[in-house]
This record gives sequence, structure tokens and C-alpha cells, in this order.
Amino acid sequence: MPRASLPIEVRLRNTGWQYLTTAMVCAGAMGLWFFAKWRGAAISSLRLALDLRRSSGIGVDDEASKPGSAVEATREPIVTADEPGTEHFDLEDIVSVGTRPGKLGAKEVRRQRWQKPVSSAPPREDLHVPGRGRIYVQTHGCQHNQSDGEYMMGQLQDYGYTLVNSIEECDVCVVNSCTVKTPSEERGLSLVTRARESGKQVVLAGCVPSGDKSLVEKFKDVSMLHVTQLDRIVDVVEEASKGHTVTLIQRRTDLPSLELPRVRKDKLSEIITINAGCLGNCTYCKTKMARGTVVSYPIDAIVARALKAAGEGVRYIELASEDMGAYGIDIGANIADLLLKLSDALPEGVMLRTGMTNPPYIMQHIDGVIKALQRPNVYSFMHLPVQSGSNAVLQGMRREYTVEDFSYVVDRLRAAIPDIYILTDIICGFPHESDEDWADTMALVQKYKFPGIYSSRFFARVGTPAAKWRQLLPRVIKARYQELVEFTQTLEDKNADLPGKTERVWFCETEKVRGQTVGRTKSYAKVIVPRDDALLGRSALVQMKTATVKHVEGEVVGHLI
Repeated sequence: MPRASLPIEVRLRNTGWQYLTTAMVCAGAMGLWFFAKWRGAAISSLRLALDLRRSSGIGVDDEASKPGSAVEATREPIVTADEPGTEHFDLEDIVSVGTRPGKLGAKEVRRQRWQKPVSSAPPREDLHVPGRGRIYVQTHGCQHNQSDGEYMMGQLQDYGYTLVNSIEECDVCVVNSCTVKTPSEERGLSLVTRARESGKQVVLAGCVPSGDKSLVEKFKDVSMLHVTQLDRIVDVVEEASKGHTVTLIQRRTDLPSLELPRVRKDKLSEIITINAGCLGNCTYCKTKMARGTVVSYPIDAIVARALKAAGEGVRYIELASEDMGAYGIDIGANIADLLLKLSDALPEGVMLRTGMTNPPYIMQHIDGVIKALQRPNVYSFMHLPVQSGSNAVLQGMRREYTVEDFSYVVDRLRAAIPDIYILTDIICGFPHESDEDWADTMALVQKYKFPGIYSSRFFARVGTPAAKWRQLLPRVIKARYQELVEFTQTLEDKNADLPGKTERVWFCETEKVRGQTVGRTKSYAKVIVPRDDALLGRSALVQMKTATVKHVEGEVVGHLI
């Protein structure tokens, strides 16, 4: 029907709908125009702000660092040594003293959704100011890890952060973890969970995230730092304090500088890492997954670090390593040369203790090592793990030596240094370990009566070959472990010849609960005397009184040095 023939009320109604539709279209068009203008201004403002932040040295916000953003294309990417043909920034690459590495790359930081903190305390205004937060660092594991923890604390404190002693006090919790055994790994992850539940930002460092990158997906709100990246701890903590999550778990091929600042837990003791990683491929161990193959520090760098520590009052230097015997293989050096040059350089009154070594690589340097251990400023001490007294088990462990090789090293050491303190390790209940295998192990420890034995039940570590093998019954593992522990508690004769003798003792520890000062003889026997803080960092002649399985009680008789 033609429009003119419609009733007047119908024509008016249709006209009204047309006007309304036209108005809505116009309003939508104007809205789009205003949005486009606002978006252009916003992007311009963002770019200007980022330029200002770069010029002032402040890191780019993570929102602009998302892959594919316009800002990302203007940034200098930070990549890792795992990506060939790319550039990598580390502390050692920067010439100016006190300058830290470049800011974290686009793929290393991601923003977390805001979560209501558990604490009811009012927010601190200085929390997001660089270097103004409170950090709690807890370290688990070996002496290498302890040294790493001290370096991380040193960098954080040097940058201005306050180190505190508990999760409750901190803004960011740093867990320096250990993966050598299941209980040690679980202890670290338990602390991570506890800190998260307390509403704290968490950084998981150490061997656990370094050896198991799947944890990135399991703990998506936890920052992670590879053991080779410990000189980036300030960057990671700084981002974590802003609520960002950093995953810096790529392995670097170089080592952090020995000259980084550190906070010693014991002002008289210094742990110096001489090399990282090992050459072995043990079927039960995850440490190789975290630490990699051997990378050694130059002898000159180690000597310089020791002299600096001695100049700061240190009187006890301990060398740390996954395998001291393999030191220098990658740089044309060896452990004997290091020990001799280091002992030559140390000032009077500073004692040196060797680290852990596996039998295969120490055998070819045994003469030089013995020469070093006979020196007056080197403790007669050697940590030499055997793990099992059965060649069949050692082959299953892929230890690359035999019981006869181990015995050769021990016999050479004891022939040259009869009172040497030899510490060894035993794993109880390795897969396929028969009753005869275990009997061989007990026969070995009974033969040598080692003054120190680290005994451990076997734990199947995920990702290792031994974890896929048929395991012994838990009760069998427990029984063998208890048998070894009970045997070590009967070795009272290791100190039996000391009472009545007078020997020089170097003191560097206080037992506050028992009111005692603790020291060591040249042969590393533990000696305790009534507390006297004037003895700390010095040596004195001590008359030995009473011997126990763990220590000797004595009395200072003079000649304090």
C-alpha cells in the first residue's frame, strides 16, 4: 500500500521510529569517533611515559612488555645463553662499578592479578620503592648452596633491602632450595607454600627450579631463579615486590663473579666455590640437572677472593664444589695446583679446608693433594663419598669407579697422613641392592672405621634413571639405614688416642646453649672448651681431657696465637 494511503496515525508512528533509529546511529558514530581520539592520545601518553622511564633508568612496565605490543618492539630484548646468536646481559658484561644487569626481558615478567593480602596491617608506602622492602632468605642444602645464599643476601643488602629473620616480617621471601634428596626438596617447597599462604611474594631459587622447569606451571605466582643467575637476584626481587612474576631459569654458561657482595652467616668463615657442576652421570642424582657440567673459576680469582676474605677477618676458608677432584679440567688447571698456590698465599692464622671429591678424578692428582694436606695451614681432611661397598651397586649407580679405586685413595691418604679425617657418604637401599651387596658395604665401613659418615636412605628422584627401576621395600631400606647409624655410634675409638695429649686448636665457633667455644685440631677433630670469646679467630694449645664419639673436651693451657 502506498505511504500516502496509510492512516494518519500509522504514518506518524513509522516516522517516529525512523527519527529514533537515526538518532541512535548518530550517537554510535560520535562514540566511536571520541573513542578513536582517546585511544590515540592514550597511546601517545604511554609512549611518552615509557620514553621518560627509559631515560631515567626505570624499568619498563610489564604491561608494555607483553609479546606483540607496540612498546615491546622498541625495547632491547634480554635473552639467555640457551638462545644462540642473541645478546645476553650479565653483571660481568657491565664495566661501571655498582651497575646491575639490564632490566628483565619481555618474556621473563608477567603481571599477577591483585590478591587481597592476608595481613590486616595497613599498606606500606615504601614497599614498591626500589631497595626499600624487607627480604627473608632461607637456604637449604650443601656448602655450595650456602655460599650462593650468602651472595644473594649480600647483593640484596648492598642494594638497600633490609634482611629479616622470618616470613612474618618480610615483604618478599627468597627460598634457596636443594634437590639432592626428596626431603630437602619438599622442605623448600613447603616453605614456598607457607609464604604464599601468608600473602607474601615468593622467589624460588637454587637447585629445585633449576632442575625441574615444570614448577613454573605448578607455581604460576612464584618467581624462579636459576642457580647460574644468582647475580640477578636484585632484579627478580624488585619485580616480585611489585606483584610481578619472573621466570629466569635458563642456564648460563659462565659463572657469577666471586667479587659480588655477600653477607656471611659466620664472620670468621668463608665458603669459596671453586667450580660448579660435575662430570659424572649418576643414575640417582638430580644435581647434575641443575648445576650442569664442570665450570671452574681461575686459580687467581679464587686466591684473590681468599685474600680479600682474610683481610676482612676470616680465619677459616672452606672450598665448595660438586666434585673438587674435577676442578680445572675445563680451563687447563688441577686441584693440586690450586691447593698448593692457595695455601702459599694465605696469611698466618688462616686455615684451609678442602671440599667434596669423587674418587675418579682425585686419583691422578693424589700426590699433589697429599702434599697440600700435609701443610700446617691446611686441615688434614678429605670428603670422599663411596656410596656403596659393592661394585655391582656402584655400576648401577654409574659412579665410574670401583671399590678398589676408592680403597686405593683411602690407603694412600692414610699411609701419608695417619690421623687424616676422612668423611664418606653411604646410600642405603639402592634399587637391586641385594643382601650380599649390603654386607659388602658394611664390611667396607667396618674395615676403615671412617670418623665421619653421611648415611642416607635412597630416595627415587623424579627424572632420574634409578626412579624407573624396581625399588626395595621401605622396611628393608629403613633396616639398612638403622644398621649403619647404629654402627657409626659405636666408633668411639676415633678420638680415643687424644686424651692426655696437648695439641694446637683453631677456634671459630661458639656453642651458646652449652656455653662452649668450639675448635678443630689439624686433623679436624672437634674440640670444645669452656666458653671464651677471646679465643675466636685464634689458635691455642689445648690439653685433651675426655673423648666422646663426637668431640673431645679440653682445657686451654696457653700459647695463644
